[in-house]
Amino acid sequence: MKKVILGSAMILAGIISIAQVLAGSMANEWTVNGEFSSLWNISQYGLMPTIYIFAGIAIIGFVLAAWGLIDKKD
Repeated sequence: MKKVILGSAMILAGIISIAQVLAGSMANEWTVNGEFSSLWNISQYGLMPTIYIFAGIAIIGFVLAAWGLIDKKD
């Protein structure tokens, strides 16, 4: 049960962190061909490794939560 709770918290933290970086990148009005581009903004700030780390945290949390559900030992 502890693995499921920890994994769920890690998933939530990873997703919220990614959403926050995506929302923050659109604070400036940078455009590409007249359209807003969050990925271009994030790469201009050099935050793509941060997105990968947060996505990794969410994936590890998912694996941990799934492992906690499958684990037969209580």
